[in-house]
Order: sequence, then structure tokens, then C-alpha cells
Amino acid sequence: MVGGSTHETETPWQGLQREIVEEIGFQPTISKTIPLELFVSKDTRFKFHTFVCVVDTEFVPKLNIEHNGYAWVSVNAWPLPLHEGVKKTLQNKQIETKLQTILDLIV
Repeated sequence: MVGGSTHETETPWQGLQREIVEEIGFQPTISKTIPLELFVSKDTRFKFHTFVCVVDTEFVPKLNIEHNGYAWVSVNAWPLPLHEGVKKTLQNKQIETKLQTILDLIV
């Protein structure tokens, strides 16, 4: 999972691309990017976009000081502890159903 906020002049897509490189050290080959969720704060000042990026093969990320490790996991076998925002997203039944549908379609 890669996360972060966009810079003022970035689109969500540009922010995603930048965060991927910042957090895993390079841009892997992504065969499909699927919007999963958009969270908007009540005051609309904060927007958090969640995407699923499909890769054909697992890879080893180049970790930086933001991470202790990495894992390739199955749906509902999430590593702990999870960031609270990610935890809330993954516990949402609609998101869980959407993730399973995505997996069923790509596998």
C-alpha cells in the first residue's frame, strides 16, 4: 500500500505516480489502475483517493525510512498494525466487495 497527499498542483493520478516512486523506490509496471474510494472531509479541504494498482508479478520494493518492511498479502489477511484510514477503508463492506470483484476479474 502506498499513500500520501497530493501537492497543490498535482492531479490525483500525478500524486499516485509520485508517491509510488517515493515509497517503493521505482515505478513498477502497472497493467491497470482502478479507483477504489474517494474520502472527502466534512469541510472538503482534505481529499484522499484510494486506487488499486494491478501488477503482473510481485517485486521487492526499495524501502526507505517510512517503512519497516513489506508483504504481499491476500484480501482480509492484512498486516498489523494498519494506518487508521487504511483500516477504516478495508473494513468497509462495500470496499471489501469491490476488492474481491477486482480480484475475481484479474485472476
